[in-house]
Amino acid sequence: MKANSDKSKQSNKATRRVLAGVLCGASVLSLVLSLVMPPISQAIANDGQAVSTEGTVMGGGSSSESTDVEKTTNGDAENQDSGDAAGDDDARPEEQSKDESQAEDNDAMDVNAVASAEEAAESEETTTAITNITNADDLSAKLQGVGENQTACFELTVDIDYPGEIKLEKSGSNITLDLSGHKITHSGDNSNKPLFNITNNAALTVKDSNQGSDQKQTSDGGNNGRVASMDYDTSSGIPTKLTYYVTESTPNGTGTTETLYRHEVSINGAIVGTAAGSTMRLINVYAGGTFNLDSGVITQQYNCNVGNLIYAENGSTVNMSGGYVCGASSSGAGIKVSNDKGKASTLKLTGGVIAGNSAPSGGGVYAGGSTVTITGGVISGNSTLPSGIGFGGGIMAEGGSVTVSGGYITNNKYANFCGKDGYGDHGGAGLAARNGTHVTISGGQITGNYSKEAGGGVYVTDVDRNEQSRTGMAWLKITGGIIASNVSYRSEGAGIRVGQMVDAMINGSSNDSPVYITNNSCMSRFDWGGGGIFVQGNSDLGKEKTAGRLFIYNSYISANTAGGYGGGVAVCPTGKTLVTNTEGTAIFGNSSAKDQQDAKADYNSEKNSGNEGTPHLSAGGYEGLEHKKNQDTDAYNAKEFRENGHADFFLAAEDHKTPIAAVIGKMLGGGDAKYKGSKELTQAITIPANGGVQVYKSIGLSSGVTAQGEAAINAQKVATTFITGNYSWNHGGGIMSNGDLYMGAPEDTYVYPSLKLKATKVLRNSQTNVNEKLEENQFTFRVYRKDSTDPLASATFNRNVCTEVGTAKNDASGNITFDLDEQFATSGTADITTITYYLVEDSGAEPGITYDSAVYEIVVSAKDNPTELMTVPKKNDPNQQVALKIHNYTIENVSVTKHKLDKSSGEWDNVGPWGVVQDSNGYYSIANPDGSKTFTNKYTPYESTGSWTPAATKVVKGGEMKEFTLEFADNKNFENAKTVKTDPDGKITTTADGGKSQTLSFDKIEYKLDQLNKLPADSTGRGASKTFTYYVREQQPNTLFAHYKYDQSVYQITVNAVDESQGKINVNATYKQIQDRDGKSVTNGTTYDLTDESTPTFTNTYSTSLPLSGMSGVTLTYLAGAAVLCAAAAWMHIRRKANAKGGERRE
Repeated sequence: MKANSDKSKQSNKATRRVLAGVLCGASVLSLVLSLVMPPISQAIANDGQAVSTEGTVMGGGSSSESTDVEKTTNGDAENQDSGDAAGDDDARPEEQSKDESQAEDNDAMDVNAVASAEEAAESEETTTAITNITNADDLSAKLQGVGENQTACFELTVDIDYPGEIKLEKSGSNITLDLSGHKITHSGDNSNKPLFNITNNAALTVKDSNQGSDQKQTSDGGNNGRVASMDYDTSSGIPTKLTYYVTESTPNGTGTTETLYRHEVSINGAIVGTAAGSTMRLINVYAGGTFNLDSGVITQQYNCNVGNLIYAENGSTVNMSGGYVCGASSSGAGIKVSNDKGKASTLKLTGGVIAGNSAPSGGGVYAGGSTVTITGGVISGNSTLPSGIGFGGGIMAEGGSVTVSGGYITNNKYANFCGKDGYGDHGGAGLAARNGTHVTISGGQITGNYSKEAGGGVYVTDVDRNEQSRTGMAWLKITGGIIASNVSYRSEGAGIRVGQMVDAMINGSSNDSPVYITNNSCMSRFDWGGGGIFVQGNSDLGKEKTAGRLFIYNSYISANTAGGYGGGVAVCPTGKTLVTNTEGTAIFGNSSAKDQQDAKADYNSEKNSGNEGTPHLSAGGYEGLEHKKNQDTDAYNAKEFRENGHADFFLAAEDHKTPIAAVIGKMLGGGDAKYKGSKELTQAITIPANGGVQVYKSIGLSSGVTAQGEAAINAQKVATTFITGNYSWNHGGGIMSNGDLYMGAPEDTYVYPSLKLKATKVLRNSQTNVNEKLEENQFTFRVYRKDSTDPLASATFNRNVCTEVGTAKNDASGNITFDLDEQFATSGTADITTITYYLVEDSGAEPGITYDSAVYEIVVSAKDNPTELMTVPKKNDPNQQVALKIHNYTIENVSVTKHKLDKSSGEWDNVGPWGVVQDSNGYYSIANPDGSKTFTNKYTPYESTGSWTPAATKVVKGGEMKEFTLEFADNKNFENAKTVKTDPDGKITTTADGGKSQTLSFDKIEYKLDQLNKLPADSTGRGASKTFTYYVREQQPNTLFAHYKYDQSVYQITVNAVDESQGKINVNATYKQIQDRDGKSVTNGTTYDLTDESTPTFTNTYSTSLPLSGMSGVTLTYLAGAAVLCAAAAWMHIRRKANAKGGERRE
């Protein structure tokens, strides 16, 4: 027994030892697995995720991990990539050391320096050497020492006083004198000798390389008449500073805005006349000589005077591109060019400033029979003398020509009133011209000039040549530029005065480059006015033909104001006036006194006061005055005139036996002028758009057009002359005339008779041949008047060769009516006996409709009843008179011919003609002889279809494809869902990670037009659209396949169905996950396009072991197992020891 017991004990010990070894081994293995498995599991997970990224077939649900995990992993990868890139020193260009970079920069600078040195050397070889002038003898000797055809440059190094004369008369010599900040003073040796005599094709250029600064700043105070001033050294009397003003004008739509700027110029280099009581010409150019002023100052000493600072005669030239000619005060001017002793001379002003000079006429520039061309520069603050009579504060021209295309003529002053109210024979503060001078203005600005008498901005007259023919008289042509903020104080024409025996034409070159005559003010309390323009007539018996004549085209006259009548235009004519729309005018929106009777006859000439009642009337009617300008008093006393409007146009004259004015009812741009007012002081009138009115004595008109209305906007689009914002104390805020005023081209007016037409319309279904319901205003119809070309000469009716005269739309019953007013035209011949019209339908763009192409030719036999308005000058030959007529036509009979195009032959099939007569309401019915409707359109209903087939993808990982079921529904509850099952025996695709994939299609879905939402603007359904929403998921069966984890994702599919207007509905689908594979809601799922390559995807996983997630849970599981095994091993070891001890005790 004992032996067996011992054996049994030994056997038990062996068993326990084996078991303990196994447990120890298991413990060790468990510890190893706890350390090794997590990274292995993570690697497996990463591999799976890489496959998901590469396989786009998985779509939004392709990963076996959750969406949040995917985003986190991707973000980490992106951050890692970014960090790698940032930390990759090899990817960076190798940085240069600071010394190397600086060395390269220095090399580049050296190269540039060498290049500059070489260029300077080359320039020096071609530039004339400069010789210094160190004293008076140097000045005389060196300048006069330049030989024929030689070029020389000299520079002053000191101030010099040279009393003598320097003659530069060697032909072709070209001398440049740089004052270099120094001064040459010249007394003329008390014998009126010039400093420089330049003649015989010699040329002298003066410049100052150290010219003083010209400081510019805005200035307060009035915008006109700011005469320039000089500051002088108190000991020497030499000028030290020039102050002058420029009124700058800025266009703004139909008007302008003016801003006054003050300029202060410090005087450095200068040539200064120092003689008192002298007629010296400081710089004298004659017989072909040339003087050029590039910079520097030409002036005179305080309390001294010269005849002219610069004088040129007999074919010589003065070119001024810079510098200053200023401060001259004498009987001469700043610059004078003359044809004395032979040929005309020339002044070309491209820059520089002529300022602060004064003379009896032409304080800044005086031109006698010569040419003045101004493209730039400034003529500012010059004036006439405060006593005596003359013309032109800035410029005076007698004969020759003045051309202005740029620069400023600004703040000049005509400084004396001649003392006789009502004459206005002197003025022209900015620019004056007479004795045949041709003045052309195409640009530049004439602004802020002030005349104490007439013509604030421009004054052109030939009043002294009334006994001669108009051939060779002075004329004024304005095609561009700005004439703004000028003032005439005691006589007419603040902006422009057109004097007797002068023809003036104003027409801007284009709408983009117009003429602006704006914000000028005529403040004469005695004369009639003319804020923008005044045209002077002649009331002396037999002298009417000497009146000034203004031809103005494409003018926009608005927002002007008169204290009396005619805020836009006023006329007290001895000549004639024409207002038309043919290249004519738009006169509206002006202001004048209304119907008040509070005029005050209290004008005081000596004090220039009074006449402040309402309205302001001309003072010419008072007893004892030579000029009786009292026709406005007759208007003032006529109730019909006062109460029926006169804000825009006013005419008052003595009785005439022939018409003196004609006003047409249309305005520039073709709109209705909406004129209402009175005629001949007794008759209230309305001028229709297609009519006109003759005037023998008086007319007052106000327009109903507003600046925001269509007529005004159309006028603005074609206007090339804007006369706005001007003011007159009495009458004619925009224009005042007692001469001839022609506003537009003098062409006959043809007034075709009023015609009333009636037609019918039907819309027929081409499939059912049943008439469809018409909508009111559904179709458009037009009537055209035939001009000279046949519009049916080709296979298409040519609307462009006709004049549209009427438009109408159908009513709901298909009736079409035209009430054509009198048709107005400005071309044709007086022997017209028939007028042809065409009635057509517009071929619209309404889909499904074939429009009727019929053309109805309506021939009206008419009788001409001409009326002669008056005789007027031709546009291109103002010395030839033509009769201006209005031709009024009356209807004799009407016939109709229908033209229908045969598309196969391209020829017109004609039906008719047939005669029509008026019905009881005066309509001519344009109905077919067979009684059918005038126009029949065919309608074909529009149809459109489209389709889409839903699809989804099933993926299995780790197992085989089973028969899984997918559901598709139009609701989240999957009621009435469509199903589709995977086919384990069907086509299965193996994914990159070894999974099994199968894409399944549901039944095709058809879309029709009636399922979509139509656009409000298209009842046919074209462009209709609708958004449809569907849902897809995997069906979760009651009995699951063993070891398969089912995907619980739900995808929302959005389908946009849009009709493409060509019979097809385009379908586009997108999808996004709204529930993840674990059944959790997804609120911000990514949206994907649903395509053959990208569909909602459901992934099931097959597994018989713990999931290889690589996460902390698995690691803890292994550690727990290892701990249990270790505890068991320890317990067995303790028992074994205990048993061993117990045995020993028992033994």
